[in-house]
Amino acid sequence: MAPKSIKYTQLPRSEYSQTTLGQMNGFLIETDQIQLRPLLLERDAPLLWGVYKNYPELFKYMPGGAHYCYENFYKEQENFVTSGAFSNWAVYVSAPVVDKGEKEGEEEDEEKKWVLCGSICLLDIVLRYRRFEIGAIWFHPSVQGTFVMVETAYALLRFSFEKLRAGRVQWKTHHQNLASQKAATKLGFREEGIFRKHMIHADGTWRHTLFYAMTDDEWFGREEGETVDGRAGLLVEAEKDGEEVEEGKKNEKGLQKRLEGVVEGRKKEGKPLTEGIVRGEALV
Repeated sequence: MAPKSIKYTQLPRSEYSQTTLGQMNGFLIETDQIQLRPLLLERDAPLLWGVYKNYPELFKYMPGGAHYCYENFYKEQENFVTSGAFSNWAVYVSAPVVDKGEKEGEEEDEEKKWVLCGSICLLDIVLRYRRFEIGAIWFHPSVQGTFVMVETAYALLRFSFEKLRAGRVQWKTHHQNLASQKAATKLGFREEGIFRKHMIHADGTWRHTLFYAMTDDEWFGREEGETVDGRAGLLVEAEKDGEEVEEGKKNEKGLQKRLEGVVEGRKKEGKPLTEGIVRGEALV
């Protein structure tokens, strides 16, 4: 089923490294099968390396290129942490919990087994204008083609629009990265154009960058003219029962509703999770 419910848990300061999001740092974001845990550098960099190290091609289209040793990989994660424009999450996946029945004396539902499978960031963060970007995404090959990417993006989009009150969330991609371009379209981002010779990658090649974006009006399915809260410098802060308020704004025309359908479709028709993930085994 599509992840219509989502849980946000504010973690203690000792559980995360980045402070880019002001009052909104340190949120663990969880759907029924996906968990986004804020990066704690010393704890998570070795764990992420364990998932990434056999697949350096996963960073092929990132400006820094692939990493072939832990020191370089760690440096990139450290750059994320120290930058004022990044907020990074480690992504975990769980197989559906098996319901063992409701008969008296039977065991309760089994505990979820969370398996680390990749990483995702908010970057190019501009709190003053409530502008964010989803990027620096990579997933272990075993979860590619499953629902993991779309549900992870769905969860981070909900966090961006519900908790951060984003006005705009963008997505950028290398001109040769056809998979990322396809993903942006599937998620509902609108292509806005291409910046030619936008970056030089680590291997010395030029990157032309395609820009995609969606707005809060598109996400909640309201007319653009209804937007009344566009004040520059508006503080990003928690609101009491904020997620319930925003849920009430959702309608059939919004991208949130559409993306729920995309996630549900991928769970039904996409590649299934491997038996190892179902058993809770670490990915290598």
